[in-house]
Amino acid sequence: MPAAKPRYRQLAEQYRKAIANGRYQPGDALPTEMEICEKHRVSRHTARDALRILTDDGLIERRRGAGTVVCAPRAPAFAQPLSDFDSILQYARDAHFEISTSQDADQETLDRLGLTGRYLQLIGFRQVAEQPPQAITAVYIRADVAPDPTTIAALPGSVSEWIEANHPVSIERVAQRMEAVALNKSQAERLDVETASPALRVVRRYRDGNGEIILLSESLHPAGRFAYEMWLDRTRA
Repeated sequence: MPAAKPRYRQLAEQYRKAIANGRYQPGDALPTEMEICEKHRVSRHTARDALRILTDDGLIERRRGAGTVVCAPRAPAFAQPLSDFDSILQYARDAHFEISTSQDADQETLDRLGLTGRYLQLIGFRQVAEQPPQAITAVYIRADVAPDPTTIAALPGSVSEWIEANHPVSIERVAQRMEAVALNKSQAERLDVETASPALRVVRRYRDGNGEIILLSESLHPAGRFAYEMWLDRTRA
């Protein structure tokens, strides 16, 4: 016979269901620790642990002057698996790129990214269906193989696939770098989040057989809207 769940987990599940069925709406205050203790006849430690689980799950938060309140539902995060070369391209196929700026990249930007020569710079949002923007993205395409912005906006697939289909160029390697950053004021406003909010910066460099960078993308994904899933298969000798 399975062991009963600890009391604090039972309480967390009870309040989770109450939030899910609408008894507590976003912005509503939950009972305080002392009120939970009195109502359910549990210790303050048990009440605190139950609230901690709900907080960790993003269902409630503590607000100064308001106590513990129910959070608004978060936008679902877009999850991208990483297992092979093709999976790297999948995000470009699934997420629409809405361009807001198109121009030649300036020298300062080229130097920052380690690019030489002339590159077309496109800046816009990555978005999946009707969800909030997944990222602010800047795409840099070597000028001699770059499609015009109108073509890019209508692409059913990735820019790299279009380049390979329309030019004698083959993408042989994609190098990807990820790092945690804080969004500046301008970036945060465009993504409708707080200034200095955490984000994932992802830079991808697409190289041909000679090692030259044909395409580079730089994306800023705000926390909670994007996730990577990596598959590691164990190989036995």
